[in-house]
Amino acid sequence: MDRIGDLALTLPTDSAFENKVDWWITPGLAFIADHAKPRRRVREIAMKIKFSDFRRLLAEVKKRSYQTVVVFHAPWWVSAMMGLARIPNRIAVRSQWHTFLFFNKAVRQKRSLSEMNEFEYNMRLLEVGLSLGENALDRTPLELEIDPAWQADTLKSFDLKHREYAVVHPGMGGSARNWPTSHYISWIQEAAKKQPVVVTGTTGDKEILEPIQQALNGTANVMWLNEKLTGPTLLQVLEGATRVLAPSTGVAHLAAALGRPVIGLYSPVKVQHPKRWGPQGENVQVLVPDVECPGKKAALEANVLSMIA
Repeated sequence: MDRIGDLALTLPTDSAFENKVDWWITPGLAFIADHAKPRRRVREIAMKIKFSDFRRLLAEVKKRSYQTVVVFHAPWWVSAMMGLARIPNRIAVRSQWHTFLFFNKAVRQKRSLSEMNEFEYNMRLLEVGLSLGENALDRTPLELEIDPAWQADTLKSFDLKHREYAVVHPGMGGSARNWPTSHYISWIQEAAKKQPVVVTGTTGDKEILEPIQQALNGTANVMWLNEKLTGPTLLQVLEGATRVLAPSTGVAHLAAALGRPVIGLYSPVKVQHPKRWGPQGENVQVLVPDVECPGKKAALEANVLSMIA
């Protein structure tokens, strides 16, 4: 029950159960599970629920007679519910007070040290919680697929041609430091000289998108699709791109899961570093500024303007 990137780095763990899993996830993210290979069975659960909903869900969990529950990220009431349901194997990271109270297989992991990717932390949580050997689980990252016919209709509606445009997604949730606005403007200007550039974003990205859009107003070969895409159409646009440029945000993870070349822009701060939060995929390149003090706000000085093949 977390953000897009967290979900992308967590879904592959269900290979431990041959994908026979019921997922509880954040509202609005079911489109990811619907396009996953294989497709996942999910239920969108709000972080805050009424007591009547708690009782109903508890009765349902008991009726299903689950043998194992794994909590990667959820509010305390989910932990309490699994304890009250007396599920035999209750696995979680031993970190918060409710993991001590309600889980009989709480695994200690110091994720704040950022010694490995979140994907690997999740896999190791399962291996320890299920008493499996190290590296017993398949490490294949999340794979997403789209319907080519629907994609063709979507691209046509925006006058886009498959594999003839790049995507830039400047926005992020604020959990890490972002690239300076001026760098995005320069990158888009240079990239647009070679091929069309599509800019995506949500209503929450207005703060960073507005100055970029104002600076590039009237620039040829730049298309603004911010606030115009649904979850499925975003996937279709990302899959059709030659390359995707994005900071530490869910879009980078989605593009990687679609097999597209990704340039990820990351902060050198340890808890924000790509070593822990980088997208998983064969076509992923992450860039981190080389600064003496990772705590300082620094721009990525690496020249990525030539990376728009």
